[in-house]
Amino acid sequence: MSAVLLTAVVLSACSGDNAEKAASGTVSKAVELVKGAATGASKGVEEGRKASTSVDGALIVSSGKELGSSLRGEVLEAKAGETVVVTLGFANPGDVPVRVTELAQNNHVTALDGEGYACATQSVDDEFTVPAKAKLKVEMAFACGDKAIAKVRLFDTEYTVSPDRIVSAK
Repeated sequence: MSAVLLTAVVLSACSGDNAEKAASGTVSKAVELVKGAATGASKGVEEGRKASTSVDGALIVSSGKELGSSLRGEVLEAKAGETVVVTLGFANPGDVPVRVTELAQNNHVTALDGEGYACATQSVDDEFTVPAKAKLKVEMAFACGDKAIAKVRLFDTEYTVSPDRIVSAK
């Protein structure tokens, strides 16, 4: 509210071009401030979530480096059809559950065809949790047109789709 009042006072003392420049600068700074606050809040939530123990004691993973150091993953099956459903298997050899988060955000899950072109992600859960000393199957769906999926990327960790894992949808 005070920024609006200050802008009104400044603009009343200006004319034409000066008023336009002053208004533009004020609005630009306000947008920059709001955007910075939103980004900072988002980062704070993520840092706070990682710094604290989850209710079930799970380790929170939200990057490829963390994923690779916490879980072993592989493509178990890729059902080819109009939509390709890929089943990935993750093994957790550790003593605590591992929760992989933020998958449905910012293109963190991508399938690539044999030429390296990205396929449209059709379905992916935002997170999954692999219990301690256990394995978990996770399904994701992609549309690659008439191309076969060659890799699935979570964050920056890639899992190769072996040709013997590709089956026709029934």
